[in-house]
Amino acid sequence: MTQMIRKHFLLSLPLDERIKLVARKDRKSEAEVIRELLAVGLQTKHQQTGSVGRAVRQLAEIGKEAGATGPTDLSQNIDKYLYEEA
Repeated sequence: MTQMIRKHFLLSLPLDERIKLVARKDRKSEAEVIRELLAVGLQTKHQQTGSVGRAVRQLAEIGKEAGATGPTDLSQNIDKYLYEEA
């Protein structure tokens, strides 16, 4: 059996009522419905946010497709490019 951790949180009355309805309809406990909803919600959230590295790679691809160029010594001279006026 999976180890369970007890959590205490507050729900709005409409949300509580919706959980009760789903539990009755699906013939499950409210706790089981909440666990399933949390699992699905967390998975969805993870898929939406993804990783920062993936986002940077996608941004680089967009730049390549657009023909964008930049300095080839950026990593060595980042302070110069950030703080010196052109």
